[in-house]
Amino acid sequence: MRQLLLLRHSLISIRFSSYSVSPKATVSHDQPNPPISAENVDITIAGGGLVGSAMALAFAVSPYFKNHKVVLLESQSKLPKVSKNQPYSNRVCALNAQSVDLFQKLGAWDLMKSIRVQKVSRMQNDQSQENSLAYIVENDVIQSCLLERLKQLNIEPRLNSKVKKFENEENSIRILLQDEKINLRTGLLIAADGYQSSIREMAGISTIQWNYDQFGIVATLQLADNMPNNVVAWQRFLPTGPIACLPLSNTHSSLVWTVPKSMLKSLMSLSDEQFVDAINKAFTSDVYKQNGVVSLTERMRSCWQQIIPASPTIAQYPPTIINIEPKSRAAFPLSLLNANQYVRPRLVLVGDSAHRIHPMAGQGVNMGFADVQCLVNVLERAIRDGADFNSLTYLVDYERERQARCLAKLLLIDSLNRLYSTKFLPIVALRSIGLSFINEFSPFKSFFAKQAASSA
Repeated sequence: MRQLLLLRHSLISIRFSSYSVSPKATVSHDQPNPPISAENVDITIAGGGLVGSAMALAFAVSPYFKNHKVVLLESQSKLPKVSKNQPYSNRVCALNAQSVDLFQKLGAWDLMKSIRVQKVSRMQNDQSQENSLAYIVENDVIQSCLLERLKQLNIEPRLNSKVKKFENEENSIRILLQDEKINLRTGLLIAADGYQSSIREMAGISTIQWNYDQFGIVATLQLADNMPNNVVAWQRFLPTGPIACLPLSNTHSSLVWTVPKSMLKSLMSLSDEQFVDAINKAFTSDVYKQNGVVSLTERMRSCWQQIIPASPTIAQYPPTIINIEPKSRAAFPLSLLNANQYVRPRLVLVGDSAHRIHPMAGQGVNMGFADVQCLVNVLERAIRDGADFNSLTYLVDYERERQARCLAKLLLIDSLNRLYSTKFLPIVALRSIGLSFINEFSPFKSFFAKQAASSA
């Protein structure tokens, strides 16, 4: 409860407080020695992952930044190159309409479709169903296509490049890179270096964060039958956490299974055959149902159906899993994070360096891509108004818009996770009845479907 109050307090403070920043806020505690030489650039993006690559591409295609020098730094020595004949990756994204629209503007969407993109026309769980347009795309496919598009525009990320230290100068930020003698002097530094952002830490930006004591288990699933209509994303809410099966093709789907830490070791130590049995059981077994809740829900449904006609529903069952792709099973810890500031003078946080969310609604990376669109819009407006593109006045507009949206989303998903994780019988009963009622009646169902599909 204390954690929820912290989130609510942050949301209120962003919406109603004025912005202030310490003049020392952008200076790292461990300042670099004066470099011998420095390369002058306009914008430096630290982190060549999904959001960082999209950020660089958004500047590259913007007519307002055609004369600006943009540098993309990536700490890794190798970046993904994906073809349609490669095995499926175990990390995927459920892209919403806003993210797809962004990729179309960036000229990367057709590249992704040429490799593999799976359309999802319906989201369904064991208590409700809704039409919801989304696209399942592997992370590596997205990143590979963004990088290919950058290459078409003669932009190459600088590999083995990581920000070691930085300091705020009068009109720029001076950056010392690891393993490089030539340093950077940049007008704007954009941190896209993940939820463990070293740039955020060096800038001294505080965060609200906590661990869920849960892990996400992912794997690539082989289906029992060739399913030409494998366009349904199936999710089931278990007392231990949600499990989801996301379509990849006629023969494969992707697993995202949230489990408590106490279950992780036993599930990860199972043989592939035993693990497949556990997945099928989690999707279909009645062992997780509470009979008293089921009986009460059925009685309530029979009563309200005599008053209001129910909307038609389509019976849908999850596909039967027969195997998992070799070495595709992996796990990662789940946590919530939100930076208390998204900007400082000449410094901006985007993606996971600014916020991290529970994966149950598939909103995490979509929120990062929404950061990209919002920031580019704000900086373009600054240029149109005749201001410096890195003016703090305009950067604060980005922070206010994204903080309000992201904190609201964080609060909603965190509350849903707690709601679905409880075993307290009265809460479970109310939850089941509420979902059943929404699913039965079109006006309510349409309203919540639109809310779920709204922009990140």
